Amino acid sequence: MKNNKQVMKQLENKTFLIWKMALASALSWEIAKLLGSIHPYLAPISVILCMQSTVNQSIQFSYHRMVGTIIGIGITVLLSPYLQVNGWTLGLLILIGCFIVKWMKSDETVIHQLALTVLLVFVMEHKSHDYPIDRFRDTLIGAIVAVLVHMLVKPPNYTKQAIKGIHHFSNHLSMKMNRVAKWIEQGLEQKEGYALQLEVKQLLQELHQMKNVVQDAEESLKYNPFANKTKKELQGYKEKMTLLTHGYTYSSSVIRLFLEWAEAGTITPTHQLVWAEQLLALKPIFFVNDSLKLSGEAIKVKISPDLEPHRYHITLYTETLSLLTQTKVLLESKN
Repeated sequence: MKNNKQVMKQLENKTFLIWKMALASALSWEIAKLLGSIHPYLAPISVILCMQSTVNQSIQFSYHRMVGTIIGIGITVLLSPYLQVNGWTLGLLILIGCFIVKWMKSDETVIHQLALTVLLVFVMEHKSHDYPIDRFRDTLIGAIVAVLVHMLVKPPNYTKQAIKGIHHFSNHLSMKMNRVAKWIEQGLEQKEGYALQLEVKQLLQELHQMKNVVQDAEESLKYNPFANKTKKELQGYKEKMTLLTHGYTYSSSVIRLFLEWAEAGTITPTHQLVWAEQLLALKPIFFVNDSLKLSGEAIKVKISPDLEPHRYHITLYTETLSLLTQTKVLLESKN
């Protein structure tokens, strides 16, 4: 769920996007008109289409729009003199153009922009021979103005949202691991174990959301000329996010293995106490701090020297056995 601050930040971003879109539309119209266009409205159309959530997305969309526009103008100008204006000839031009784009292995956006260009140029060229030139020039003007305004006038920056997301996930994961440690220490009650397993699985959605927000933040800084310091800060948090991802995988595996161990009936109170202590010793890994420091000895659990050479073999055996058990349960549930 989004909190009030996140909602307010999204509304603020949309407000700035609206102001920038209006400014860039006005500028592009006047520039196109100044350069002799008799269809200056084409430039603001490009602005409206090209101004995306981030500067990087705007640049990518502008590039795809220009590629589609150039190919569409070229095909239509070459073939339209020999074709009548009707739906069948329009469909033929779009078909030819789109297969050329497909052959070039271009983005799907290029296909849509090409089809739109073919439609407008094919129809308008018969009424105004200046339209193809205006279409190319004004599209380019609109794309450039959209990107420059987006880049220079309060460029989008989602770093704060990303950092907050990482801290929230870190806190939730840390609290879950505290509960897992208490659950182990207090007797590994099966019902509570399954509840914990479900809660940790639900954290997976939050983990994916956090990664998406971090990706948006990274993308928003890609062409931001004022964000060198923020880029370094975000890079540090990306490394912490990687650590949290490993932590999530570990916590999920730990609960499953302790449930299996408890069901096998071979775990002892001594094992429970030492493993509860072990999980608490790992708490700094699950909590995002400015600097990661593990207090004391990080590994509390010891195995006999005789077993040390076989620990990988045992781990692989355990994981394989667990996979086969889960597969068997799934197959039995279908029968």
